[in-house]
Amino acid sequence: MITMEHVTKRYTEGGAASVDDLSLVVPEGTTTALIGPSGCGKTTTMRMINRLIDPTEGKIIVNGEDVTRVDPVKLRRHIGYVIQQVGLFPHMTIAQNIAAVPKLLGWTEAKIRSRTAELLDLVGLDPDEMLRRYPRQLSGGQRQRIGVARALAADPPVLLMDEPFGAIDPIARTRLQDEFRQILQRVRKTVVLVTHDLDEAIRLGDRIAIMKNGKIVQYDTPDAVLSNPADAFVENFVGIDRAIKRLSLFTVKDVMDSLAPREDSAKVTSGSNLRDALALMVAANSDVLAVVDDGGSVKGQLTRDAIFSV
Repeated sequence: MITMEHVTKRYTEGGAASVDDLSLVVPEGTTTALIGPSGCGKTTTMRMINRLIDPTEGKIIVNGEDVTRVDPVKLRRHIGYVIQQVGLFPHMTIAQNIAAVPKLLGWTEAKIRSRTAELLDLVGLDPDEMLRRYPRQLSGGQRQRIGVARALAADPPVLLMDEPFGAIDPIARTRLQDEFRQILQRVRKTVVLVTHDLDEAIRLGDRIAIMKNGKIVQYDTPDAVLSNPADAFVENFVGIDRAIKRLSLFTVKDVMDSLAPREDSAKVTSGSNLRDALALMVAANSDVLAVVDDGGSVKGQLTRDAIFSV
């Protein structure tokens, strides 16, 4: 879906490369997280995909077309874009914000109304409550949801996200990340996500591209990056606690057994990740947790040894 071939970006002739001979393939329907220290070129890389920045050298293919040969305005109408500060038009209602691109594409009013209601439901907001409001009347989390809805309005095959949840408090950010992951399971988009948060990259990315000095140092699944860092830079970047971070990739139901736990065991839901389960074990000073379903019925147990076996 997205292919970058030997892409370089220099802002001045003969100057240092912000992105240096970068090649990357983002498979259709997957999410790739670009991450690295400040100035590594991750945002520049993403912005070249929809030609907010033009490459100095190389080729970028999106949906089978070289983006440098496509009208940039038309290109952007078929690529969703979500940024940290959301970028909603303050003088327009929520309905008008979501309808902006569909109107440019010539959609009928009936189709726009139907799509707007569908998207608000998708991001967990009530159309009757939201449509007539203005961005200033919403919370930060609500504005971010509207930003996602607007990016999805014209049903683009590609979605670019630049630090989309960075300005939101940690509790709301984790909740929105989980909700966005569920949305992607339903709508299946090809996503490029820029983030400085490794936990966010692990939670949302099917693959992670770790960048340094305009180059990709390692591009692989979260499990592979955490299990086998490519070099000392990646090992230092993912942190000494990378084995703990890796536990978030697995759920309790992946390693639980069907044996009955002790009656006084602390409880964990089967859909929880193993990192959270281990935290519960430590808090309960126990080597065993009772595994329950969403209704609270006991389904088995989770042991410390099972967690450490992954």
